[in-house]
Amino acid sequence: MISIEQHDGAHIVTMDDGKVNALNKEKLDALTGALAQCAEGQAPVVIRGRKGIFSAGFDLKGFGAGPETATAQLQAGKDAILAILRHPAPVITVCEGHAYPMGAFLMLAADNAIGTEGEFVTGMNESAIGMALPIYPMILGADRLTPAGRKAVSTSKMFSPHAAREVGYFDTVVAPGDVENTLTQTIGHMKTLNAGAFNANKSAMNRQLIDDIEASPLPDFG
Repeated sequence: MISIEQHDGAHIVTMDDGKVNALNKEKLDALTGALAQCAEGQAPVVIRGRKGIFSAGFDLKGFGAGPETATAQLQAGKDAILAILRHPAPVITVCEGHAYPMGAFLMLAADNAIGTEGEFVTGMNESAIGMALPIYPMILGADRLTPAGRKAVSTSKMFSPHAAREVGYFDTVVAPGDVENTLTQTIGHMKTLNAGAFNANKSAMNRQLIDDIEASPLPDFG
């Protein structure tokens, strides 16, 4: 599901379960572990999904498996977001398809998010599927999304790639054929940054967001 390779001076972390990248506790823990492994160096980290779908979001079967499993899955998602926000080197996400909640959360937490043009949607659709979001993605969305993006959370409006960029899910949206060149340029820019200054500035900018997410309670499934 999670693989790490080195390319162009960056760690490439790929999520690919051969299906839709539904994220359960095991997969999210593996992503957090991969980020910890990458943190040993100063190289940028790229998180990629499958072509056609970055992630279908949380694994809904985990929420139906009982309170303990559901709570553990939400905690694992929280840990993954915090790992990105704390990561000492730049974290770039590359979305070449759909991104449903938890997948969308990872992009909101990243330092730079690249999206791809196509018949894809990104956003939070919990109201449409009968679920209430936990507090931590609400805190993340309030910090990273525009007013239009925040309002869409309650109405489950999903966004096309360019509209997703306008409300804050992506920093850049490019044609499919331009993804690799854009990624190379983005990595190249990140490598020019002073590592210590980047970490200090990222830590200072994210400190309150991290504190608020850490302090947020998980739902009581009991």
